[in-house]
Amino acid sequence: MNEVEAKLVLSNYTLGEPPVDDSRFDEALKVAEADPELMAWWNRAKENDAVIQGRLRSFEPPPDLRAALGASMENASKKRYFRRTLTRYLALAASLVVVTGISFQFIVDRSDEYTGPLVDRAFNYSFDGPRLKYFNKDTTKITDWLVGQNFDLPPQLPPRFLAQEGIGCRPLNWSDSMVAIICVDAEVVYHLFVAKGEEFEEVNLSDTFEYEKRKAGWTVSKWESQGHVFVLTAKASQERMESMLAEYSP
Repeated sequence: MNEVEAKLVLSNYTLGEPPVDDSRFDEALKVAEADPELMAWWNRAKENDAVIQGRLRSFEPPPDLRAALGASMENASKKRYFRRTLTRYLALAASLVVVTGISFQFIVDRSDEYTGPLVDRAFNYSFDGPRLKYFNKDTTKITDWLVGQNFDLPPQLPPRFLAQEGIGCRPLNWSDSMVAIICVDAEVVYHLFVAKGEEFEEVNLSDTFEYEKRKAGWTVSKWESQGHVFVLTAKASQERMESMLAEYSP
């Protein structure tokens, strides 16, 4: 496990007690213990989140919001309604923290705050450092987990991407049917975003790979296939990106 992957894992454990018998966390912790800069970052993240948690607990949600949240929980089977209500609740919590003059990065998952065209949104989210929900070194188990979350993955994904050591994945509420992000480790972290094309018609992609250079040595590739749109991001050259997509025909 490298420093980037360790940071992705540790970012999910900034509050509460460390997990027990979690080999993924134990491996990430060993990397941090050998890297003073990474350990200092994690300690700051835990301190910041503890402060934010204390401030958030001091606020009482408005009665109408509490009632709406309760109603959404009673109708948990209506997943989309519940998800949107919960998102509004977290947004309110975030706004309350801003009012207190506190700047924070970790306690509230702000993935829904990324806006704009899908390609820009995917790059910015990758560059800032995504939070993942599921971790596994086996990319087959990663894709199986997404399918188990009712995510509609296309039948074919880039084989060289899937052949890398997996890191993890998560669904993102960027469309009615969500967007998936899958991360693998190939010396640098590659982030693959997959979404239904009908929900991002403004992207206007072709069935051939298009490449864009971005800041700080990052490259973005984008294409469409099988009724889906794809965005691949990494801090890598176009040549390395092309190699990752070799043997794959959209």
